[in-house]
Amino acid sequence: MSDGVATVSVRVHGAAGEVTGSCYEVTTPCARLLVDFGMFQGSPEQEVRNTSAPNLDFEKLDAVLVTHAHIDHCGRLGMLPALGYQGPVLTTEPTAELLGRVLTSSATLQQLRIQEKRAGTAPSSRVLVPAHLATSIPIRGEPPPILFTHRHAERVARSIRAVPFMEWEPIADGVDVRFLHASHVIGAASIELRVQRTQGGEPAHVLFSGDIGPIDNPLLAPHQWPDRAPDLVIMESTNGARRFKQVDQYEALCNILREAITKNQRILAPVFALGRAQTMLQLFARASREGVLGGLPIYLDSAMACRASELYARHPHLLEASVRRSCLRGSNPLHFAELHTLMSRRESESIDRVRTACVIMAGSGFCDAGPILRHVQVAIEQPTTRILFTGHQLDGLLGHGLLNGATRVEINGAELEVRATIDRLAGISGHGDADDLLTWVKRMPGDVKQVALVHGAEESRQEFALVLRANGITDIQMPMTGDTLRID
Repeated sequence: MSDGVATVSVRVHGAAGEVTGSCYEVTTPCARLLVDFGMFQGSPEQEVRNTSAPNLDFEKLDAVLVTHAHIDHCGRLGMLPALGYQGPVLTTEPTAELLGRVLTSSATLQQLRIQEKRAGTAPSSRVLVPAHLATSIPIRGEPPPILFTHRHAERVARSIRAVPFMEWEPIADGVDVRFLHASHVIGAASIELRVQRTQGGEPAHVLFSGDIGPIDNPLLAPHQWPDRAPDLVIMESTNGARRFKQVDQYEALCNILREAITKNQRILAPVFALGRAQTMLQLFARASREGVLGGLPIYLDSAMACRASELYARHPHLLEASVRRSCLRGSNPLHFAELHTLMSRRESESIDRVRTACVIMAGSGFCDAGPILRHVQVAIEQPTTRILFTGHQLDGLLGHGLLNGATRVEINGAELEVRATIDRLAGISGHGDADDLLTWVKRMPGDVKQVALVHGAEESRQEFALVLRANGITDIQMPMTGDTLRID
């Protein structure tokens, strides 16, 4: 398609010095591709950025490739039909099963936000006290325009094609793709491109890490690596400045559960539907088997999380060895007697009347919207409430404020005192820490020639660049949105 192009180039359209909006345009001598098309998340200003499509000719793309089904990597796929793209969307089988639901749910949510805004019922939250954590009054203007409709989401869903892990797939003239297991969430992959050069010789290899899970993931199968060192690695750096403390997460959780049972406490756990929810379910399932729960009800208040959890049992080959064996014996590793799945708002509201000890897991994981925000509003002033955070919280949102000492908050217009106990279970993350990221790079066969750090706050990628240099990788770039990386 691109006559006379003698290099492979990658133009960055998001997630550069930030942790959302992943999107990369690849140009080869004969093809154009898009890797991920994610939403920007966080503040209202960030969300408005989603309305501006990257400056590229979508009609001339040969293929769109998706690493996994998290919104910050796939959330704008529904815009493709209106932008003129009519080709295939390639991804792994579990991600292919999830994407259609993710996109139609997103279309529904966009319509709902319009209705809520017009009715004055849109969810809002902010920290009031202390002053250094206080956030501004939520913007009351019009919500961002609808990005795509159900019709567009369904058109994209029909174009999704699943590709098996570790099998090369030709996708354009001179370009093959391969999906490598990333051990992040079910179906998550790194994407390897093999591109023939116009001048002959060895093909160029580009590897997009996607999100890299922990090297020793207790739920998912190990990572897969290329057969040779890539010429260019586009690598996430979310936790590049962090090293998780070596704590026994299961025992720490059990201590919280035992105290909650003794003191008749309600535990609220913000989770993401894909990833964090399943990690917590695995821990609760173990607690059930070992008698720690003792009938303590665990409510999963997320229809999407319930559906995503079913995929784990349907794809045992993607699970950690002992979990896989359990699945093959017919036992779902994420099911247990005390689990109650809530699939509607009516069911969610029904547990407000529960007065005995319980655990409620609900989205959003940032504690700024969704059913968890309603649960927090109902219970945050009760001393018998515990709010359990298990992962990263975006600065400026309610979860971050609560985790860092907020004492008074505003939720949906109501000013509330924080009388709940705030807990943090360290180290539970679908993202590997700095040591995991380094191990992932160093296990590449041969010497990695060039690394571009993306999908991380500026501090994280700067810190991780120092780690890479200390370990002999010197050609490191930190592109910003709009920058182009090249392989000669």
